[in-house]
Amino acid sequence: MSWKRTFIFAFIAQFFGILGFSFATPFLPFFVADLGMADPGRQALWAGVALSSGGLTFAIFAPVWGIMADRYGRKPMVCRAMFGGAVAIFLMSFSQTVPQLIMFRIFQGAFSGTIAASIALVAGVVPLRRSGFALGMMQAAVFIGNAIGPFCGGLAADAFGYRNSFRIGACLTLLAGLLTLFGTREHFAPPDKQTAGRNPGFWKILMLPGFLLSAGILFSVRLSNSISNPSFPLIVRDMVDSLTALNSITGSVIGAAAVAAAGSAAILGYIGDRIGRRRVLLGCCLGAAVASVGHYFADSIAFLFFVRILFGFTVAGMLPAGNAMIQSIVSKGSIGKAYGLATSLSMLGTAIGPTLGGFLAMQAGVRIPFLVTAAGQLCLAALILRFLDDPIRPPVNINDKASTQ
Repeated sequence: MSWKRTFIFAFIAQFFGILGFSFATPFLPFFVADLGMADPGRQALWAGVALSSGGLTFAIFAPVWGIMADRYGRKPMVCRAMFGGAVAIFLMSFSQTVPQLIMFRIFQGAFSGTIAASIALVAGVVPLRRSGFALGMMQAAVFIGNAIGPFCGGLAADAFGYRNSFRIGACLTLLAGLLTLFGTREHFAPPDKQTAGRNPGFWKILMLPGFLLSAGILFSVRLSNSISNPSFPLIVRDMVDSLTALNSITGSVIGAAAVAAAGSAAILGYIGDRIGRRRVLLGCCLGAAVASVGHYFADSIAFLFFVRILFGFTVAGMLPAGNAMIQSIVSKGSIGKAYGLATSLSMLGTAIGPTLGGFLAMQAGVRIPFLVTAAGQLCLAALILRFLDDPIRPPVNINDKASTQ
């Protein structure tokens, strides 16, 4: 089947794209220190600002790219994201000041966005009955890339420096763009003027039953993952005796969690298709809350490995459920716009998280963001209990629904 070819190439391209993005990003606080920030609290804060700046511009531009995807096809948007990301990562290697780094991160946020674009491409071709598995595997590609990237990037940073790590990452992301360009196929027919005029706007999509909750789940995942990014490497540094292996150890911890997340995204995506997404989501929320509290009390690298793996496994399990819920309630003609809107809302978590986490780390200690994460997961579990009744619904054609009212 043609959708299987596209899925396989999109999966491989997603892996290499995330591998490139994650090659140096986890060590941003250390790179900020090289750019002149000596105080650990200020390192966390400015690393958070740098990370948030990309998330903010991505949140702004995601709906625009979603509209373009529905109008011109999802494959061109994946290529744009891959090639734009490669350019941005390459430019970061030339940063001489923190403001320059932030500027390049803003550029990256505006023109990249590989995850949402790839998910929209696969969701547009995969049968609905296979959506949980396929979208779970796409998330698995993200986490596999995030597993290998920090580890290999840590080795490269220790051996060649941060700037060369950025350049290697840019080459990997470029390769992902080429795989998408020449490997995937999309039978896309541009909508005619009459069909385009009937396409629903963002407000109608936003008001679909279950859409806001789905976007809230994705927001929670991004916030949970990003709020601790500025301070987590600093916690590792406090536990490591030899600074010569600091990047390698940090990458190993992050990589181990990403391996667990990759397995979780694939396994729980499949299970969610069978037993319902509500049970999966509730279990993941509770597990993530426990793991977050564990980070606060961690006093050794071994225990930090354990709670980080648990956190990665539980948080990742939410992503296939959230994405599959969106696919199940939106017609195919509006998938690009729907995922663009959901990504924009969820990326506010990436925009808010690092700055909030950096601020909390500077004001109250580098471990406080983990307690905030635990509280947030418990709140999300309460929302799921209250509002998620039927997690699997047939696709809704908004125009047909509107015409009957």
